[in-house]
Amino acid sequence: MLELLDRGLLRPEAVARLVDNYIAAPELRTHTLVLGLVLDVAAALQAYPLAGAVLASSLVSSRVKRSTVGTAILLARPRRV
Repeated sequence: MLELLDRGLLRPEAVARLVDNYIAAPELRTHTLVLGLVLDVAAALQAYPLAGAVLASSLVSSRVKRSTVGTAILLARPRRV
């Protein structure tokens, strides 16, 4: 995802929307991006080592949880459809 941002193919606002969409409805796993790319946000969170503990904790603020989801998304590798 970082490569898409660097090349200007994905805007930061789109990443923020992905975070919002996942927070609002975590059961919706896949999200369509640009250029026929799809991202499985749940899989991205599983691949990010800290995400499980952060999202499961009641002691962590919603801001930190949003940041964790955003980081997992940025580190993810979307797949072509």
